[in-house]
Amino acid sequence: MHRTPLLTAVLGGLALVLCAGPFAAPAYAAAGHSAPEHRLGDDRALLDVLETAVRQGSPGALAQSRTGDRARNPAAGVADIRTGERPAAQMRFRIGSATKTFVATAVLQLVADRRLRLDDTVADVLPGVVGRNGNDGSAITIRMLLNDTSGLFEYTQDAGIQQITQQEPAHCFTPSELVDAAIDHQPNFAPGTSWAYSNTNYSLLAMVVEEVTGQSYGDLITRRILRPLGLANTSFPGCSPVLPAPRLHGYTESEAGGTQIQEATDYNPSFAAGNGDMISTVGDLNSFDSALLGGRLLPAPLLRMMLTPTPGSFPGTDVFSYGLGVVLAETPCGVTVYGNAGAVQGYETWMSSTRDGRHTMSFVLNNDWLDPTETIVQAITAEFCPQ
Repeated sequence: MHRTPLLTAVLGGLALVLCAGPFAAPAYAAAGHSAPEHRLGDDRALLDVLETAVRQGSPGALAQSRTGDRARNPAAGVADIRTGERPAAQMRFRIGSATKTFVATAVLQLVADRRLRLDDTVADVLPGVVGRNGNDGSAITIRMLLNDTSGLFEYTQDAGIQQITQQEPAHCFTPSELVDAAIDHQPNFAPGTSWAYSNTNYSLLAMVVEEVTGQSYGDLITRRILRPLGLANTSFPGCSPVLPAPRLHGYTESEAGGTQIQEATDYNPSFAAGNGDMISTVGDLNSFDSALLGGRLLPAPLLRMMLTPTPGSFPGTDVFSYGLGVVLAETPCGVTVYGNAGAVQGYETWMSSTRDGRHTMSFVLNNDWLDPTETIVQAITAEFCPQ
């Protein structure tokens, strides 16, 4: 299957696998710039994009676009092949690498609180954790982990990790176990000299969060982001295989290949600990991205850093670039949107927002075998470049 640079990076990892006390919520001021007027895209255009994805083979497709209190929830295909139930906005699904934006936001909140610095090294925070096979934690900064310039090996390509996920699906991975597998390999390049998407970076950031705060990344994000924003449908399942109802069923290709597909809804997601294990809904993703871009979660200088493209990111495309845990996408009409793509067994996800946080659009396809890059481009064009 052909993959564009964005999906080669985002899907390249996870598809190989299974395929100090509580904090008060921060209240940061908005960025202070004037916001343009926003309007929802054409009622039919986004639905056409979803219906095209279903015609191409996805069992179902679901989106939500929102400006202020006005929302649309177009859907196509089915949420459950067995019952024929239609996709609905309240349905939960696995968001894959969109998890990274939540983790990055939590890390930057710690920077805002002066409990961490972007120029701190891994060795400063986690001495001795990264220090063999040419991997040097004293040369890797927190910023490099956030923007994928650390050079660390992609742990999902480790044969041992792949074997465990295939033979012991109930195995409960920890971030440290995943990072340890990565540093069994030599780095891809010297820290800071190139760019390569690596899920290892975010599992290591999960370890940083725990070391600095004494809380797991999931607990910290729940206390500082999910609860204050009222994101009741978003969660960290840990090692539980259950996707709570109401749910959008996920589907994967059968091991025999061909046109047969099989259920991929309930499974232990800990193989993606810290980098792709969250559960959410299209509405919660929009609420989070709106709050982030609207300046409610980070002070303006850190938000600007987060949204600044990393030179050399996603080589080979002029549509996508990478900030600090955020994917930037350029629409044909010149509007830049900010969010992330996610891919995990059974699901392909996208969330996006305008720079002021006032216009958002998220969608999910309940398959993992199609390349959704074209769907992403068509969807942001339909939504943010209305005719």
